[in-house]
Amino acid sequence: MMSTRRHILCVWLFINSSIFIKRAAAFSTAAKQQAVIPSGILGPPEPLQSLQVGQTLNAFRLVVDDDDDRVDFSIERVANSPHIFLLRNFLTSSECNQIQALAEEGGMKTAETVTKGDTSSRKNCSVAWIPSSGPDGSSLVSGLVASTVNIFLSDVVKSRPSAGVENMQILKYGVGGEFVHHQDGDARVLTVIYYINGVGGTWFPLADRNDGEIPKNKAGVLELVENLEPGKHGIFLKGDSSNSAQEENNNKHTVFVNKGDAVAFYNYRDEGSAQLDWAALHCGSPTDETKWIANHWYRLNELA
Repeated sequence: MMSTRRHILCVWLFINSSIFIKRAAAFSTAAKQQAVIPSGILGPPEPLQSLQVGQTLNAFRLVVDDDDDRVDFSIERVANSPHIFLLRNFLTSSECNQIQALAEEGGMKTAETVTKGDTSSRKNCSVAWIPSSGPDGSSLVSGLVASTVNIFLSDVVKSRPSAGVENMQILKYGVGGEFVHHQDGDARVLTVIYYINGVGGTWFPLADRNDGEIPKNKAGVLELVENLEPGKHGIFLKGDSSNSAQEENNNKHTVFVNKGDAVAFYNYRDEGSAQLDWAALHCGSPTDETKWIANHWYRLNELA
């Protein structure tokens, strides 16, 4: 009975996300307002809010352009602070290949960060951008937004005029490629990372930390994580191709991901302060093989 209710919920969410998609293309020009953020709106809505670490919800999404097809996936909470959820089998293998092809067909450039000209924070990496909506967008990309926005954003955030989603960022890391510790922030309420070829490496060094308070500034958290290690601290999302997968199966600090999985996490504290949650600090660890990922960032511009 519970599984049926969850499936009905996901279908309703897919159908009613069209209003958000239509205004997504214009979000960057929305007028900035004085941020008055009540508590309880920047985190996950129910039923995700009540999900405990290790618990899973079964769900599905409808495939755009094919009303008779659907993709079954599961949503597992892997951390409470920040709220981190793993979407297993969210993309099919064919959809992963299609996203990779979109990037290659459009041409890829050397990746920078939000700081224009910064190519040192993200190493050995190329990037392509695919519109998340509109006539130049991909039905697959807009469908992914439609399938996630109402699951992970509160009704209050969705109703705000300044809410929207950025274009999909597709990244290809070569051997040795990495992205140093950073906090997505900058009005990005929610981040979704798609694992296109199953190579992981996303590390949240301060996730579910119970050893003292986390500093509330970048300098403080960067100093704190200097002596921490993936797999020993925080949550490390690691590709399941590792030969040590069996030995690490019971390691609470390591979560294995496969091609088609995705991770969703929240970047702001949810007690009404409208401040960044520095527990969401993360990095792309150096990779020893080619890694393909894609990102969607969901924004609330009044936080900028």
